[in-house]
Amino acid sequence: MVSDPIKPFVVFEMANNHMGRLDHGLQILQAFGRLVRDFEGQFDFGFKLQYRNLDTFIHPDFQQRMDLKFIKRFQETRLSEADFRRLKEEMDAQGFVPVCTAFDEASVDLVEAHGFRRLKVASCSLGDWPLMERMARSPLPVIASTAGASAAQLDQVVSFFDHRQRPLTLLHCIGEYPTPVAHFQLNQIEYLKARYPQHPIGFSSHEDPDNTRLVQMAVAKGARVFERHVGVPAPGAPLNAYSMNPDQTRRWLEAAVEALDACGGSDHRYQ
Repeated sequence: MVSDPIKPFVVFEMANNHMGRLDHGLQILQAFGRLVRDFEGQFDFGFKLQYRNLDTFIHPDFQQRMDLKFIKRFQETRLSEADFRRLKEEMDAQGFVPVCTAFDEASVDLVEAHGFRRLKVASCSLGDWPLMERMARSPLPVIASTAGASAAQLDQVVSFFDHRQRPLTLLHCIGEYPTPVAHFQLNQIEYLKARYPQHPIGFSSHEDPDNTRLVQMAVAKGARVFERHVGVPAPGAPLNAYSMNPDQTRRWLEAAVEALDACGGSDHRYQ
């Protein structure tokens, strides 16, 4: 029994694990849709895609540079707008809150047109003010990862969205994939909670998929929004070193439930 008054929100990240194949993306959503039914009432669940307008996001001189790892990855896993719409429809069918990271202004337009309910700012985009100006005009609540951002930059971002009265959640994050345990700096969760007390604080992490201890420590530190990469291995589609399969995700969620139960409530004095 989870006894904290705020129900935790877990966002599963597909990123490019659909491997540019609609059928594989649907398989992932369906597998995790079945899994989360065993945790109904204990968490709210979201599923997140990433949108990039690759025709403009990648400079014309680099469109065919398959010798560059990220360009190769983006180009080989490109989906059509119809494919992305179908994945979003499946999120709805499986009961997930649809979330999307937009890496450019045109992608924010698509996020809104496709009916997503949360908008994500990647940590690498925190200094992209034209993108954040466009996000601030959206009615969607914003979730922002904070990896690599200075205190001054975070203050600017929070002030920017507060001034525009846009709901903002901040996620402690380390931009290292996968992240060694010694690099996690989990005390930053408490730092963010103290510095921005009016904003929900969470944890976006990239640990070894078999590690269930870090989520328990993050719960104890006060994180209530969690983001993890997930996937389903298939021929030609192996999981990377920081994405959880459904069995690993089940153990991770069970560990989070145990930590939430152990921490108990914080809304009043317990005797």
